[in-house]
Amino acid sequence: MHGGEYPAVEAVIQLGKTLDPKKISGTVILMPVLNLPAFRTRTPFVCPIDNVNPNRVFPGDPRGSYSEQMTHACINQFVVHADAYVDLHGGDIPEALVPFVICRAGNDEVAKKSKAIAMAFGLPYVLTVSKPVQPSKGHRAGVGGLSSYAAAADKGTPAILAEAGGAGQMQEEAVSLLVNGVVNVMRHLGMIAGDTPATTLNDEARITDDETNSKAKKTARRTVATTRTSAADTAASTPLTKFDWLYTKSTGVWYPKVAQGDAVREGQQIGRVGDLFGDTLDEIASPVNGIVLFLTISPSVLENGLLMGIGVE
Repeated sequence: MHGGEYPAVEAVIQLGKTLDPKKISGTVILMPVLNLPAFRTRTPFVCPIDNVNPNRVFPGDPRGSYSEQMTHACINQFVVHADAYVDLHGGDIPEALVPFVICRAGNDEVAKKSKAIAMAFGLPYVLTVSKPVQPSKGHRAGVGGLSSYAAAADKGTPAILAEAGGAGQMQEEAVSLLVNGVVNVMRHLGMIAGDTPATTLNDEARITDDETNSKAKKTARRTVATTRTSAADTAASTPLTKFDWLYTKSTGVWYPKVAQGDAVREGQQIGRVGDLFGDTLDEIASPVNGIVLFLTISPSVLENGLLMGIGVE
């Protein structure tokens, strides 16, 4: 969906090379990259053809912009025909994050199945939300609409969005988390044998070779390289029910005082935005008690630019 979230792309590539069709009950459709223009130009957040974030315009429009047509095709040619939809993501080029999963909140069957899939995926945090996590504003916004998992659920397909890795890097630990998460979901759905979570890249449903086994030495529970020791290191699918996104009022230089995975308190000073003369323009305080799930690591920020997202239990 986002061209600079490379561990997600690599995870799909590895699954395509190593899943053994003879050991799978059902059908798996793998799409390494949807937003090819962004991938090829290293463009974060949006599609460079129309400057729209594809993951804000689901379910799309067959007569709309490039991104709207692309998301419409994804939903109507693939997602609506599936029993489950997994959208793999990560921190984009200027972002770092702690691994987490998002799904739609609710008491209907689709929401319940989505949450069960999210818990089975096996990342440290599971976030259930009843509305889009971001309004149509700021540099990550599109032109309105839903995120992929919410649009899929609205169409009756249980869906999740899983995030790991970031900072425009190909982190092996993040790739492992996403690969193993998909395998865990396949086990949960009864597509492959076994009921215990996958913890390495070497799994019964996959073809093994020397290269795969060498990568399997790092466990899927290890946090990605950009994450320092924090509450996230020991979390095991902690449920979160609210996602607060913080923005800056001013264009300037961003000085965060926290990192991804840190626990923050309501009212705590978590960063500031300064001008190019060193004067403070905005003091940023946390509006809630929660966990920093992602944050912008690039110092340069624009007016109304996104700074971080905080998950709340």
